[in-house]
Amino acid sequence: MPDHEPRLDQTPLRQTAIAQLLHLHDSGTLTRHHKHLAAQAFNRNIKTIEKWMQNAQQHHGHYTPQPRTTLRLTPAIHDALARWCGNIAAAYRELRTEGHLEIPSQPGRHYSYATLRRTIQRELDLGHLAGLKGGETARRRHDVHNTRPRGHRNEAWEGDHKTADMNVTLDNKIVTPVITWFADCATDVICGLAVTPHAPSRDAILTALRAAILRGPHYGPFGGVPGLIRIDRGRDFLCSTVEEAIGYFGAERVDLPARHPELKGTIEAINNAVTCMHFKGLPGYTQRPSTEPRGKNRRPNPADLLTFEDFVTRLLDWVNVWNHEHRIRTLNNRTPAQAWADDLTPVRDVPPEALYTFTLRANRTSHTILGDGIHWNDRVYLDDWMNGKVGMKAVVRHMPHHPQRIELTHPTTGRYLGPGFDQTTPDPEAEERRRALRRKRERSARDLASRLKKTNKSLSERYGPVTTASVPTPIHPPTEPPPHPTAPPDTQRPLPAPSASWHTPAAPTTSEGDTDAPSDDEDRDANP
Repeated sequence: MPDHEPRLDQTPLRQTAIAQLLHLHDSGTLTRHHKHLAAQAFNRNIKTIEKWMQNAQQHHGHYTPQPRTTLRLTPAIHDALARWCGNIAAAYRELRTEGHLEIPSQPGRHYSYATLRRTIQRELDLGHLAGLKGGETARRRHDVHNTRPRGHRNEAWEGDHKTADMNVTLDNKIVTPVITWFADCATDVICGLAVTPHAPSRDAILTALRAAILRGPHYGPFGGVPGLIRIDRGRDFLCSTVEEAIGYFGAERVDLPARHPELKGTIEAINNAVTCMHFKGLPGYTQRPSTEPRGKNRRPNPADLLTFEDFVTRLLDWVNVWNHEHRIRTLNNRTPAQAWADDLTPVRDVPPEALYTFTLRANRTSHTILGDGIHWNDRVYLDDWMNGKVGMKAVVRHMPHHPQRIELTHPTTGRYLGPGFDQTTPDPEAEERRRALRRKRERSARDLASRLKKTNKSLSERYGPVTTASVPTPIHPPTEPPPHPTAPPDTQRPLPAPSASWHTPAAPTTSEGDTDAPSDDEDRDANP
């Protein structure tokens, strides 16, 4: 990071100032004093201001600075970069050997590796480069995602399975527990859960749903009938039994697309929290660093592990801590229980008798763009241009007493990056920005898929068929010759010769006053 603040890009200010000067010029009120004030503000001389005005007049009144002549990414550079899986150095060697990096104005000279690298980093975002190296999974790590409005309690729930990174004992056997739980999206309350020592089924889902809906001394104050439940496309969640159970109370089951955990962020955050806050401190944690060589499995000693019953007891204690003691920043430093109590939305309860079937029947110098945007002053700011730039550094600029919007610039060049909008402030344009971000994410995925598909197709070699025992001949894609100029459609075919059956109209007669008509003598001379 530089010690001094980078120079800010003044292009937007120049455009505004030049537009005002042109307006004064068109109205006939422009004086040299106006030009002097603009020159003094931009630390330029009056001749420079006049050149800027001439530039704006040549571009229909809009000041447009001419970009410097530099390297631009071509299809050949894209193909080489994708072919070498994002390795810029290898792509540079290939492109230089093939002559794709020659400077047009200086024959015999080539662009340097540093120039190619700067061009790629300027024109391709971090997500695209990561996708070239690691595929779609790596690209998604740089995506930013919208934050849903919290709404009111029981407006929406989210459910999921969480495989505990734990080894516990059950009947002298080592098993891995799996947790099925439901959480309220508005308050982050864990409403209910069920634990199984094996892969869960619909029985675990119905049991957890029953524990989540019921309220009372044994279930706690949280629960009721939700408006909808978001789930992923797990086979057990999609079964008809679960759909009917949810539909009994007028709740809607929202089936989210596969491999999109960001669409159920509440339950995914709880899955991560239970690992960081609870599992890592228990004996039998499977992801603990080890001194053993990688890949060598060391069977744990059952005497050092928790029993299944002890694991469930400790898990329920942690859930109580999460609901009643853990303070969450996005809840204004309240606990989930406090957020639930502060919400006065009526809760629709269900008597336990109706749920019997839900039992065991089956200010820094720069800020980093994160997955949900820029964090600043206990607020989260996001806009669609941040997609693909997770991990990028940006400098926050703001107006006092106006926290709804911030401006972001590059920390080294001072180039304007774009705005950021507070996700918690009501805004009539928020929904449109959400749709724009969704479209940009989908477009980034399509671009990467198209590039990788084209590269894979170009690398596959095809051979022609043979009828004898001979070596097949490689088939190279034919090069299409340039199209020949064709005649107009009405002259492409020759006209037929006249025949006796054709009727030829008589020549038109001329009027007496027509001076251009030939005389009788001229007719006789022409036809002796």
